[in-house]
Amino acid sequence: MMLLALTAGAGTVLPLVALSALCHELGHLSALYLARARVEEIRLTAFGAEIRADTRYLPYGREILCTLAGPAVNLALAVALSRVAGDYLLAGANVLLGAFNLLPLPSLDGGRALYLLVSWAADPLLADRVCRWVGLSCGGALTAAALALVAVHRTGLFLLFGALGGLLPQLPLAKRRESG
Repeated sequence: MMLLALTAGAGTVLPLVALSALCHELGHLSALYLARARVEEIRLTAFGAEIRADTRYLPYGREILCTLAGPAVNLALAVALSRVAGDYLLAGANVLLGAFNLLPLPSLDGGRALYLLVSWAADPLLADRVCRWVGLSCGGALTAAALALVAVHRTGLFLLFGALGGLLPQLPLAKRRESG
């Protein structure tokens, strides 16, 4: 994805997004450390980093806070960078990363937080069903919006890749669950 971004001319913005992503992950790691959850693995994927932690013994509220810590760091940095430092480009990268991660897609923080909230309020089986339909709806809407941007304005290609990255992994899962 980074090579694709560089090829498309995002060379000046890419380091800012990478710095924002690092701050995002440090937000998660700090919250997990404070919650005393053991980090088992950190993986880099085409769409970002994945942190696997042993959260079995965390109450739902603490796990939700750990999940939302990354986007919270991005949004707090965006406010601080724009108001205090006047760095609107880095602030914008943080806003976009934080807001995008709050989308209710299963692979993003917003999807995990939604799952935890519904599990806490009802049960994990209902949470699974709710998150599946919300994720498919959100992924479909985001993909449609990105396709419209690409078709009409010839922009939004990276949004399209991100939307497809959130939607496509859900499609076989939804089909398999409906038939099973």
